[in-house]
Amino acid sequence: MGEDKPFLKLSVHQVVDFLLRQGDIDERIYNQETMAMGSLLHSAFQKKQGGEYIPEYYLSELFERKDGSILLSGRADGIIVNRDGATIDEIKSTVAPLDTFYIEQKAWHLGQAECYGLMYCHQKKLDKIGIRLTYISQNDNSRAVHEFSYSLKQLEEKVFSYLDEYLSFYQKLIAHKKIRNLSAANLDFPFEKFRPGQRELAKYCYGIARDGGILFAEAPTGIGKTMSTLFPYVKSFALGDNDKIFYLTAKTTGRQTAYEALGELYKHGLVALDSSIMAKDKLCFCPGKACNPDECPFAIGYYSKIRGIINEALSKWNRFDNGYVIELAKKHQACPFELQLDLSNYADVVIADYNYLFDPMVKLDRFFGEMAMPGTYIGLIDEAHNLIERGRMSYSSEIAEAALKRARKSLSPKRESGLRRALNKLDKALLLAKDSAGEDSLLSEEGIDAITKAMESLKRAHQKRSKEKEAEKLPQEYLDFYLEVNKCLKLMDEYPGGNSRLYIKEDRGGGLTFSRFCLDPSPYLWESLNQLKGVTLFSATLSPIDYYQDAITGSHDHPYLLLPSPFPKENFKLLLAPKVSVRYKDREKTYGEVAEYLAEFVDGKTGNYFLYFPSYEYLEKIRPHLIFNDAEVYVQSREMSELEREEFLANFPLSPNKTNIGLLVLGGAFSEGIDMYSDRLIGVALVGIGLPQIGFENNLIREYHQKKSGNGYEYAYMDPGMNKVMQAVGRLIRSESDVGAALLIDDRYMIEEYRSLFSRLWEEYEVVTSPAEVGEALSLFYAPKGDQTSDSYS
Repeated sequence: MGEDKPFLKLSVHQVVDFLLRQGDIDERIYNQETMAMGSLLHSAFQKKQGGEYIPEYYLSELFERKDGSILLSGRADGIIVNRDGATIDEIKSTVAPLDTFYIEQKAWHLGQAECYGLMYCHQKKLDKIGIRLTYISQNDNSRAVHEFSYSLKQLEEKVFSYLDEYLSFYQKLIAHKKIRNLSAANLDFPFEKFRPGQRELAKYCYGIARDGGILFAEAPTGIGKTMSTLFPYVKSFALGDNDKIFYLTAKTTGRQTAYEALGELYKHGLVALDSSIMAKDKLCFCPGKACNPDECPFAIGYYSKIRGIINEALSKWNRFDNGYVIELAKKHQACPFELQLDLSNYADVVIADYNYLFDPMVKLDRFFGEMAMPGTYIGLIDEAHNLIERGRMSYSSEIAEAALKRARKSLSPKRESGLRRALNKLDKALLLAKDSAGEDSLLSEEGIDAITKAMESLKRAHQKRSKEKEAEKLPQEYLDFYLEVNKCLKLMDEYPGGNSRLYIKEDRGGGLTFSRFCLDPSPYLWESLNQLKGVTLFSATLSPIDYYQDAITGSHDHPYLLLPSPFPKENFKLLLAPKVSVRYKDREKTYGEVAEYLAEFVDGKTGNYFLYFPSYEYLEKIRPHLIFNDAEVYVQSREMSELEREEFLANFPLSPNKTNIGLLVLGGAFSEGIDMYSDRLIGVALVGIGLPQIGFENNLIREYHQKKSGNGYEYAYMDPGMNKVMQAVGRLIRSESDVGAALLIDDRYMIEEYRSLFSRLWEEYEVVTSPAEVGEALSLFYAPKGDQTSDSYS
């Protein structure tokens, strides 16, 4: 082969699905349940076959073609070997009528079997082989069988034509990747100079992109983490070993920052394709409608159109973002959500939420499933301190009696009697589980068994109902509840183990909730991270590093990088007020004193201030005590839309001519992920140490980690709480010219265990023992720099 010809590793499905799949998107036929049921039917059918039947036969072969080489692999459902020869068995199950399904998808299904047949003929040196398409109805287990005979020559003509057609299409991508790699080799850092620490971070990230492995990096706010990590990863394309970068974030703001950073690299010569993956509800053209051709016109003929749409996209544009996908989907009457996923197959950089790698219910199987080939994928995990809690949520599930009742009420008593009976059974199982639970609310085996059987009963009733093609669409209240039941069953079946607890709780109104609560998501997060060749997890706050390594991967054996702040120390003033207790038992007595500290703090200089409180309850109770002179006060509400959050932040402009104060809740939407650059923010005050609320679930986490490592309180309360504190203070200094002060109010800040958590980032601080001392300290800080003295510690 010439050195310029491509070498591809492809599964049979990747080739055949792209070339031969036709028809509509139809979730009635293709969904998680039908796929799961299909696996069960396949397995049951295979087990009933005789000794001549070899199930799940793995095949792989390197095909050298004129335009390149393809290493093709996959598993044949079955191979029948007897004295009459060999037959490839391709099994398909469906809820659709078998004859209709066969007619619509014959070429697609036969193409898979033809690939397996040719590889088996070459492996066993056969000159002919049989192919059998076995169709099984998920409605009544009836079967239809279609048999074919092929000579070796016929198979070679067929399969070689598929490979040649795929390679012909792939020439566009090969040409693009050559240009991409050359542009990456010639790409310079897009700014005039590196900030302190940026070059070091970029160097280590490049090593991970080149060699693989895992790196944890704590880089203070303002260092330029996005560009410091993305630039070296993009540079690694020049090596020719990496195919795709996944930039994964916890928040929309993180995705936007990555998108803008990539745009900066384009301006400086990078040639690449990128894809931004959005949630389905943000893209859907027919909200509330089911994904099938009867309800959604954008589902009609999707798989028949997609090749042409992809060819158009690849020839005309390079940024497959929200706006472009919507425009393209409308033009071709195609589903925008599925289109963005299909376009991501060809992207060099994919920007997406954590869920698409780490959540078992929505992860992208095309990249991270059993048939994926991720050996050339590298990942960047932004704001990685969020990954622990997000992972815990992904592997936890709740079945609430209130939601059950809403689901049942939404169903017609006559038309949906089967589903209502199943819901009644689950309701009774919740009561039984409550009665059999121990004093600690953890479920007995009897309670677990009752709830599991009731959920399985609902799943069977739902599957039976879903096979009725003419039935009306089920109400959203029921569908939402069923999705949670399905998630719970999946988690209990596929992810059992001692790192979760099953319990039942009762609210003040007597409503019951069954919970499958994940205490330690590290085994699952680690399994997902291993889908990537190399990955860098980075954040401004990964202290203590042992906690984050252990809670994310289950070990402390990974390299890490801890970088100092790149900004002048004299631009930041940290004040500790340890004479005030805001512990729960003391709060009623100290509202007035805390208010005096805060009033003195914001009186130090005209500007914009964020004041963070432990909870909404605390904020409401202290508000009557808060008196600010000549200031506008804005209060965070419990439920704010994205637009409302943007409008809230607009109240804090550059160069304000009056003082603007935001009263916020620590750990909420304004505690991280917002960029208040320059003098949009000059002061941050925090009341408390950010501890999660002491409660049943957090105590379960504490007990688990105490037994596992002896760090129960630290892992459940102290480390997560102090991370909120450090993130909130991190909103303050965003560039070399920013100047600001922070005030931390709580007696526990002088306890070594707490102070040590922030001492690496903030080496110097001043203790203030009265509101008056706050004013004095700030007067000195904001005064023209000269011979100033103050009681600072380091």
